[in-house]
Amino acid sequence: MAPIKKGKPDGGVKKISVTSTDLTPARGVEEKMSWKEYKKMKKQTSNGIQKKSLKMKRPVPVADEAREKKQVKLTKQQKERHDTGADAIDPSAMRSKLQQEKMKITKEKFERRIEATAKAEKRLVENAGFVVPDDEDDNSLSYSIRQKDIVEAVDMAAASKHFDLKLPNFGPYHIDYTDNGRHLVIGGRKGHLASIDWQTKHLHFEQNVMEKVSDVKFLHTENFIAVAQKNYTYVYDNLGTELHCLKTMYDTARLEFLSRHFLLVGSSRNSFLNYIDVSVGKQVASFATKSGTLDVMCQNPANAIIHTGHTNGTVSLWSPNSKEPLVKILTHLSSVKGIAVDDQGNYMATTGLDRKCRIWDVRMFRQLHAYSLPFGVADVSISQKLDVACAVGNHVQVFRGMHNGTCKEPYLVHNCGGVVTDLKFVPWEDVLGIGHANGFTSMLVPGAGDPNVDTLRSNPYETKSQRKEREIKQLLDKLQPELITLNPDDINKVNEGLLELEEEERKKILYIRPMAVQYTPRHKMRSKKSGWKMEARKNIIKDQIRLERNLEKHSAEDHFFEKPEEQVQPKKKHILDRLK
Repeated sequence: MAPIKKGKPDGGVKKISVTSTDLTPARGVEEKMSWKEYKKMKKQTSNGIQKKSLKMKRPVPVADEAREKKQVKLTKQQKERHDTGADAIDPSAMRSKLQQEKMKITKEKFERRIEATAKAEKRLVENAGFVVPDDEDDNSLSYSIRQKDIVEAVDMAAASKHFDLKLPNFGPYHIDYTDNGRHLVIGGRKGHLASIDWQTKHLHFEQNVMEKVSDVKFLHTENFIAVAQKNYTYVYDNLGTELHCLKTMYDTARLEFLSRHFLLVGSSRNSFLNYIDVSVGKQVASFATKSGTLDVMCQNPANAIIHTGHTNGTVSLWSPNSKEPLVKILTHLSSVKGIAVDDQGNYMATTGLDRKCRIWDVRMFRQLHAYSLPFGVADVSISQKLDVACAVGNHVQVFRGMHNGTCKEPYLVHNCGGVVTDLKFVPWEDVLGIGHANGFTSMLVPGAGDPNVDTLRSNPYETKSQRKEREIKQLLDKLQPELITLNPDDINKVNEGLLELEEEERKKILYIRPMAVQYTPRHKMRSKKSGWKMEARKNIIKDQIRLERNLEKHSAEDHFFEKPEEQVQPKKKHILDRLK
């Protein structure tokens, strides 16, 4: 390479020679490299990169080393809470050593995931809030605090979540929120229908369907809304366009959507319960409950069982796999007006005309506590932190600690100015949505929602692409209606009673007298009528049927009775054996 001339400050010129190394093969650039040369070059470059990376590695500070050594101690209860069945995996049950190693790696991966989830939950620092009166008097009560006082005390972002929609001409209203709590749909009795992003106050659509609206329900995303109208149930998109008319769901009073099964459930006034799979547009089940008008209904989010309340004071639990109620509970001495089940499926709250709000343990179907209210309660709802909201006329009373018996008075009280018809707690927010005769009210209830948002379960801040991906995953993970049971853990167990019954049925084959095979061959008009051919065809079919029955009997004998040991046949005697 030619030398480079560089000027000096004093005006002189200094020569700097730069040498370069030719890295091309001696026989030209276009020549293909042999396999040995390539392996040698790759080894040299990898060694050089490894040495370079070792030189660039920074020393770990002492504080970081101490932090790595310090491990978060987890209790057994914390690990069991997030255990999804890793302890039940037994690698030694696999046949080959390869499968045993694979199963061992899978079990270790599950255990690491359980430990990481438990540690992440332990590091959560957000706590649920609550309301305390600011007066110096110890006798001051929290339910004396009004919404305007709470709005003045909280920050601007939380204060914007309290608002009123005054719509006195089209009420009373029924409401519903999406699973992530971001979108709201309201439906008035006189046909008013609107969908909004209630946090940004962005209106998706607003229209009047010119029919009575009994209930509204979001489907798997905010783009699909089911509306129970005068005669049939309709499905609209997020622009208010009518997509479907479900004529099989006639005169529907209440709607529920099972998100894991993609089932839209409608209870009609003629006591019919309808299940429709919205992913394929197929009716899964439809049967009469024979219990009168079904205008009180809710779902158990833990096992997808439908709870319906009746005028005789009973609550029935339904599954699409049975036309009879799985469980029937006498909850009140008068008509049931409201039912709610918490997210974990442990507690159920019921209200009735007997001025009682009763808390039930769904796992044992046993009443835990009963509370008296001023007069007949219409609707009830349970938050993520087990706060119970009851609609008492024009007022909404929120109670804290009803499930453990520590509640003695209301936590908060709010006057809506109209008869309350629907209550819904917003997921992951300290907000209660109220539908009443004069419109809609968003009420602040500090401490009602879970402060630590589980974005894997439902993300309130998801983008359009994330929503599309979630919809696809939901369809891939869709559960079949046959798996809806009272106890979901029964799916991975063996039904011993049914298995024994099947075994008894198979044993009967051993003692049944062989039946005479009756077979008449089909008369062929075009073939030549010959008696021996018809008889031959008849005997062939009879022999096949007889062979199948004998094989079935032999298989049952081999299954229930041990095969006798093969007896050694004595060797035939020979005439010369006497000379031995």
